[in-house]
Amino acid sequence: MNTILSLNINQIDTSINHVKALAFSRSPSSTGETKAALYIKSEMNNENIKCNMDYFAFTGAKRIFMRLTYIILFTYLIVFRLLLVIVAYFAVKYVFPRLRNYSLVGREESKNVVAKIKSVKKQKKKPVIILSAHYDTFSANFPYGIQKVFFFFFRIIIIPYVIFAILIANIAFFLNSTEETTQLMVTFTLIEFAMTTIIFLLIYDNNRSKGSIDNASGVAILIELAKLIKRNPLENYDVIILWSSAEEWGLKGSKAYCKSNRAYLRKKYDLNSSFNINVDMVGSYIGLETKSSLHLRRRKAPFDLNKKLEETANELNIPITVYDRVLGSKADHKSFRSLARRTKSSFQVAYFHSANDSKFIHSFKDTPDKCNPENLNGCIEICYTSIRSIDSLYSSSKEVR
Repeated sequence: MNTILSLNINQIDTSINHVKALAFSRSPSSTGETKAALYIKSEMNNENIKCNMDYFAFTGAKRIFMRLTYIILFTYLIVFRLLLVIVAYFAVKYVFPRLRNYSLVGREESKNVVAKIKSVKKQKKKPVIILSAHYDTFSANFPYGIQKVFFFFFRIIIIPYVIFAILIANIAFFLNSTEETTQLMVTFTLIEFAMTTIIFLLIYDNNRSKGSIDNASGVAILIELAKLIKRNPLENYDVIILWSSAEEWGLKGSKAYCKSNRAYLRKKYDLNSSFNINVDMVGSYIGLETKSSLHLRRRKAPFDLNKKLEETANELNIPITVYDRVLGSKADHKSFRSLARRTKSSFQVAYFHSANDSKFIHSFKDTPDKCNPENLNGCIEICYTSIRSIDSLYSSSKEVR
């Protein structure tokens, strides 16, 4: 396998050292998250790379749990015809301005770390490369496979309950509720509340995972890519590096970035020649999910990003596992697929993910020793070589035109 030293990285252990430095809990809104964000920012400042923190708010688990409690209480009040209590609640909440936005459990605050490296050539509507990796962690008491089962049950429980609660409440309000209806409502609600509480208490554990594979590995790879590109800027492509947070709570950070920057990106850049590479888990091997890099296959792009990455890996003799999933994994690259759809562009997306390492993540097993330094450096080399090749292709295509 080619050595990453060919790319002028000073030490072959640099990438794994980042993983070791980030081996602590980095859950959103925590001191660990802030510590990690400052570490990334410090690494960028040392290379004179422009970097800033973008703050955003999102609805966390506690707020969702509180909203479920509200639904249960309001449903009970309707069933037992205590409508004056509901009227009094909304009257007090909205008559007084200070109470309108008050909540017992507020929205959680988090931050993305964003760096930008400009291209050598100054031109209008240039293309852009967005490199992304989330830096937050999630810890649980059960293996990842069981977690997915629990969350699946949570989804199929909560949605039917809300529909059932609204239906029963309306029946109770417009018709004469019977004792059987009330008893059914109470029983169903208690079961729902108990199961939801058990799911949260059994799964969530905020301190055990060091988040090395998921996703200090991706953070480390992007830090070193940023340094390489800063030392050798691309001719045509601007490069934006996004370290997102709250990915584990529903891609909140990447969604916030795409939403707030969609108009800017569409106006400033040629998105038809642009792309995202999302790195989320590089551990015991390098995995590349090859679900179509274009949001819609009928859209044309000047190159096939996934194919380019795969060909580059083969040329460099770097082992890579290429796989396809019908539905695809849920990670930050999906936010950029949505960006492509909303901008109606040929913006492409690639996703590095060592799916078989999922057995280690979200637990005490996710430690730095699970990340193979050769795989980290190999992923850096694949990405960097492919990016430079695509940059050269863009120059050639402009000359032909």
